[in-house]
Amino acid sequence: MLPDVNLVGHAGPLLAAARGAVVDLWGVMHNGIAAFPDAVDALARFRDGRRAGVVMLSNAPRPSAVVRLQLDRLGVPRELYDFIVTSGDVTRDALAAAGYRHLWHVGPERDLPIYEGLNVTLTDDLDAAEALVCTGLVDDERETAEDYRPLLEAALSRGLALVCANPDRIVKRGADVIPCAGAVAALYEEMGGTVEWHGKPYPSVYSRSLGLLGTAPGETLAVGDGIETDIPGANAQNIPALLVTGGVHASIWGDPPDPARLTAALAERQLSVAAAIDRLRW
Repeated sequence: MLPDVNLVGHAGPLLAAARGAVVDLWGVMHNGIAAFPDAVDALARFRDGRRAGVVMLSNAPRPSAVVRLQLDRLGVPRELYDFIVTSGDVTRDALAAAGYRHLWHVGPERDLPIYEGLNVTLTDDLDAAEALVCTGLVDDERETAEDYRPLLEAALSRGLALVCANPDRIVKRGADVIPCAGAVAALYEEMGGTVEWHGKPYPSVYSRSLGLLGTAPGETLAVGDGIETDIPGANAQNIPALLVTGGVHASIWGDPPDPARLTAALAERQLSVAAAIDRLRW
C-alpha cells in the first residue's frame, strides 16, 4: 500500500525547491471561465525565483498559439510561463508523420485549427476517410460518448483508427462536468477499435516539455488535477507531482479532501504524489 498522502495548505515550499514546472491548465490555472487568482499568484512568485521556467501542459486539442489566446481571455498573464505544449501540437505532428490525406473530424468547429497548415482534407464520406480524428464532442453540454456509437460502429467495420487529440474523458467547466474526446476514444477502444492517443499521460508531451525547460525529471514539478492524465503521466516520467484535489476528480474524495478517501483513490490506481493541495496557492 502507498503511504498516506501529504496534504498541504501551501505549495510554496515544493515550488521553491523545483527548477522547472510543468503545469496543467484546466482545473489548476482556470475553470474554463476565468483564471484562479491564487494559482496566478503562485506562478508569479515561482517566476520571481528566476528558475528554468514554466511549461503550461494542456490536453487542449488545439495548437499552442490558439491556447495562448484563450489564456489571455481567461486572465492568465503571458509572463507567468515560457512555453505551452498541447495535445493538439503532438497530434498535428503525428498526423503529418502518418501521411494522412483524408480525415473524418469528430468534434466542434472551434477545434478545426488543429488541421491548419497540414496537407489534409476533411471528408464527410467515411468510405474515403483514412482515419477518424476526435477532438471532442460536437455538443459537449448535451451529448455523451454513446451518441457516437453508430459512427464508431461504422468506422470499426472499415478498420479505421481513431486519433484522439485529447485523452481527457471529462473536464469541469465552471460547476458542470463536461465529456471530452477521451470518452469517445475509450468507447471505441472498448468496442475493439484502434486508438492513437496523443497528450497526457503519454510520453511525447513530457519529452517535449522537459526538452524546452532543459531540466531533469527530478528537478521539475508537475502540477495537475487529473488522476487519469496528469499524475500517471508524471509518475511514468519520474517527475514529482503535486495533485490539485479541488479539480475534476473532487467528487471522489470530497472538497476539501478526506485524507483516507484520497489515499485510497491513489493507492487503488498505484499513483504517488509529492503532495496534494485543494487549490494551487503559494
